[in-house]
Amino acid sequence: MDIIERFEERASLDPDATALVAAQERMTYRELDSRADRLAHLLQRRGAGPETVVGLCMDRRPEAFVAMLAVLKTGGAVLPMDPGHPAQRLRDNLAACGALLLLTEAAHTDAFQGLDIPVLPCEELADTVAEYPATRPARFLHEAALRHVLFTSGSTGRPKGIGLPSASVRNVAEWAVHRLDGPQVFLQFTSLGFDVSLQEIFGALLSGGSLVLVREEHRQDPAALLDLMVRERVERIYLSPAFLRQLARAALQDKARLSALVLTEIVSAGEPLRLTPEVREFIGALPGTVLENQYGPSETHQATACTLTGGLERWPDTPPLGRPLPGVRGHVLDGRLAPVADGQPGELYLTGVGVSRGYLGRPELTASRFLPDPHGAPGGRMYRTGDVVRRSSTGEFEFVGRSDGQVKIRGHRVEPGEVDAVFTSHPRIREAATVAHRAGDGTWELTAYLVPRPGAVLPAAAELRAFAGQRLPDYMVPGALMALEELPLNKNGKVDRAALPRPDGVWRDGSTAYIPARNPQQVLIRDIWAQALERDPGHIGIDDAFLDLGGNSLRAMQVLARVRQVFDVDLPVRVLFDSPTVRRLARAVEEAIIADLSAAPASDS
Repeated sequence: MDIIERFEERASLDPDATALVAAQERMTYRELDSRADRLAHLLQRRGAGPETVVGLCMDRRPEAFVAMLAVLKTGGAVLPMDPGHPAQRLRDNLAACGALLLLTEAAHTDAFQGLDIPVLPCEELADTVAEYPATRPARFLHEAALRHVLFTSGSTGRPKGIGLPSASVRNVAEWAVHRLDGPQVFLQFTSLGFDVSLQEIFGALLSGGSLVLVREEHRQDPAALLDLMVRERVERIYLSPAFLRQLARAALQDKARLSALVLTEIVSAGEPLRLTPEVREFIGALPGTVLENQYGPSETHQATACTLTGGLERWPDTPPLGRPLPGVRGHVLDGRLAPVADGQPGELYLTGVGVSRGYLGRPELTASRFLPDPHGAPGGRMYRTGDVVRRSSTGEFEFVGRSDGQVKIRGHRVEPGEVDAVFTSHPRIREAATVAHRAGDGTWELTAYLVPRPGAVLPAAAELRAFAGQRLPDYMVPGALMALEELPLNKNGKVDRAALPRPDGVWRDGSTAYIPARNPQQVLIRDIWAQALERDPGHIGIDDAFLDLGGNSLRAMQVLARVRQVFDVDLPVRVLFDSPTVRRLARAVEEAIIADLSAAPASDS
């Protein structure tokens, strides 16, 4: 049974149950199903059906989920895209997979002007869609049918479009549902273009649960997210390890919020999990809450899971990846594709029902990563993950490292070669080498080393960052930039990445002079920045920009959590990007303190 048939079956069992929650809006299964049916009829009239791809670029609103289900109801495949990504990247992805048309919103149509496929803003379709019947559209479904397309970073500078068949998506969703005792309230936190979102969405909708949609600003604000989770009584969440640490830190600073949580399960996915002291304390304060570590590249969807229960003191700092899901097998092989002994490191190859169809429109790349399975049934295929693991005596996989330069940044896979390709397209840059360094909190941060063309002067950091941001999503824009006269080479003439210096300063272009902190408030904020950015406070001037010092949204959350503690003011994350210097943030704090005092009730004395 296809995943959309499972949804339709569930919707018919309890049509008046709440399916979607978005602020004050509630949508029942009946309404979600019928609206998706109507839109599916319109899409079929436009040519949508088996082996066609429909792009979806919408904010996290109920209409986006109506659209996603409608595409699946036609028998076609959906390409979900993040509206926050650069417009050219979105356009390139649509072209790369041969999308038939694009469903979007009026707010995002400017990014797709001149596109050679129909661009359909959902607001403009409302009246037309209402004319179609709320009946099941005729369609042909089979387990090998293309159902989802997800793009991930590419080492050659081109993102790769992964084609997930029906069987792959259904296998993970059914596994997630079978583990539930009944309908639960799921948080829909991850980007719709990230494979983990499929578990959030279909784990909820195939089990009769509710899906609570997170507004974009709440995804960057742990305190606001905690309020939402308490208000909607969220029971199950999927988070990257980096955001889990931020959420844990925010919860531990507010015991009232922490005690009001009703979480039953926290799933960590997207990058290797490390159990920091605050994560342990957070889980320990939630009796009965289970922590699960999940693993799986987008090419196979989720592949393994490790559930942590019992005494926290027995949990390892780096939990294993776990055992394969039903229908999935993992081979740990050497360079000759021969199995290695348990306890010995080798590269992980995944096979079974989860393996995708490969990279759309890129047969040579597909052939290099999707190989015949010499250890399985005839005709079987296995995906070469590039992850080095070892299998324990209990049959669990343990992560060792990567066999190449690929890294995970905030849960997203990044090929440094793609970042290099963007920088070397700049007219003043001759060479670039992007390297990931591990920060003190265990997260990975990107540094780009740039060599100017002969006679050229490299632009200011802000200009370079803006240039990269027009072509790359924010998590791929390096937090640190360093100018070098030459890149160091090894004896084989390749870039010696191990010889590149660690970033330790601020890129100053002459327009920003170093000005030290001048008053106690600026000193406190400078020191908070230094702790979050892992920099010497003496190197941070009050007019240095947060992003130019290596700041990002996660570190912004750390800064504002500490500001909340020190100054007793609650500032949204956007303040740090609207007021990106120590001087301007100090002024914002002062204004917030004055506003709080003005709003305080007058004393009777």
